[in-house]
Amino acid sequence: MKKLTHLIIFAFICTCHSVQAQTNIWDENPADSQIELDSLLTVLPTLKRIDKAPLLNRIAEIYWAINPDKTIDYASEALQLSKEFKLKVQEGLSLINLCQGYLFNDIYDKALQYGLQSLEIRKEIGNDHDLAFTLRTLGWLYYDIRYLDNALQYHTEALRIHEKLNDKQRIAYSYNSIGLIHEANDDCDLALSFFKRSLELIIDSNNKDRIAATMKNMGVCYRKINKLDSAIVVLESSLKIINEINFERNKVEILNELSTVNLMLNNFDKSYELLIESRAISESLTNNRELILENNKIMSDYYFAKENFKDALHYYKEHIEGASAMFSSNKSERLAEMRVLYEAERRENEIKLLEQERNLQAQKRTFLQIGALLLAIIAILIIGGLWNNIKKKKAIYLQNQNLSKEKLKIEYLERENLEHKLEFRQKELTNLALFISQRTSIYKDFTKSLINLKFTDLKELKKNIDKLIKDYTFKFDFNEDIQRFHANIENLQSDFIFKIRDAYPNLTDKDIQLAVKVKIKLSSKEIANINNISLNSVEIARHRLRKKLGLDQKDSLINFLENI
Repeated sequence: MKKLTHLIIFAFICTCHSVQAQTNIWDENPADSQIELDSLLTVLPTLKRIDKAPLLNRIAEIYWAINPDKTIDYASEALQLSKEFKLKVQEGLSLINLCQGYLFNDIYDKALQYGLQSLEIRKEIGNDHDLAFTLRTLGWLYYDIRYLDNALQYHTEALRIHEKLNDKQRIAYSYNSIGLIHEANDDCDLALSFFKRSLELIIDSNNKDRIAATMKNMGVCYRKINKLDSAIVVLESSLKIINEINFERNKVEILNELSTVNLMLNNFDKSYELLIESRAISESLTNNRELILENNKIMSDYYFAKENFKDALHYYKEHIEGASAMFSSNKSERLAEMRVLYEAERRENEIKLLEQERNLQAQKRTFLQIGALLLAIIAILIIGGLWNNIKKKKAIYLQNQNLSKEKLKIEYLERENLEHKLEFRQKELTNLALFISQRTSIYKDFTKSLINLKFTDLKELKKNIDKLIKDYTFKFDFNEDIQRFHANIENLQSDFIFKIRDAYPNLTDKDIQLAVKVKIKLSSKEIANINNISLNSVEIARHRLRKKLGLDQKDSLINFLENI
């Protein structure tokens, strides 16, 4: 009875799968997918080996966005069974699942290898729906690594098949994909024309996710061509739809884009609010590296616009480190090499087939044909190799150029932050010195005035005034501001103090204190007031310091000290 139940469930799942095969995994409800996954995993152990391939492929497909490593595991097992039992349809499906698994893991060379193998099998089978899906997948692979010409070629081929089948929903999807490629090429007017055509085809459908995604793409283009009001309108409409279907990943992308547009409009509070909301959602998602990366970049732009250079630099460094980790020129090299090797292998197989078909012809004619084909292959490989090498060097050059610009920006921010800090410290020290000098001068003037008072009859008053003079003199001698000033000087000028003490070990502590005050360009009068000594004593001390430093009368003491 239990076995019969499993078989009924298996038949139902396979029927559903044949209808749903090769749909976009993002269009599926996560809760429904999980229920289906649990059912499939329950049934799988009860099946015979020959019956397992379809279920393994469906499980691999559900795992695309959840756990790409599991996609690779289940698709590999499905591929092995498909080859063992000569199940061509399942073999093509296994290969495209492997392509998707490696694509989600950013292993582009393996993704390309399995994607091209799937394309050959599906061309042989002739199922247009499956063939179009493989073409779209390869198009997205090339889009990810910014081989936009290749991406446009594959998406255009997929569009022709959808038009042949009169599948309006997938035609709309292809329009949207081609629009994204033109937007990546900064041809936003052309991109908008494709997005609008896509929206016209799906606006009356129940596919709210696609509608919202297309509107979001339009918002990006409007922002790039500086039509910010239009960008706000379509992005907010897109966000409203996404909130209805609760699709968190797409919501993060829309929030980031809305934040950028509001930042361009100087709506700083709104921009920051959207960034915080986007950040919170991103951190709750898996496979969120690109979302966090984009959030860091916009957060850096926000703080830069607010002139908070320290936080701007922090988030910009986070963005650059994340981008560097994701980018690898080796991946592009390996992908280009894999493409050439695969095409060479495919061409070699074509030659072998051609030889088998024509083996009854005359030997001379056969040799001439094979030689001609070999020369054509060599020419194609040479031209292809040169072209790929040029594109590879161009990509590396552009990346290095971008990294150089980003490095210069970081250095500029660091230097500006340091200059602000040093300027603030210098002003703080100078202001403190001037304050001490002014207050000391007031104390002296006040004391001098009291001393000069003449009292004839009021002895008691004279006694009190004498006491007042004594008190002010005591306060002047133990001035806390002077002590704090000396402490600040020693802290801020610690490098200078170390160098002069090392170079001139014969200098006393008082000599070094005087040297520091002269270096920060305090006048002799200000130094006298700070130290509560006479101006003449300061001049004598300066003369003594010059002598210990070995300076001639014509040498500038300040310039000498600044160059230590």
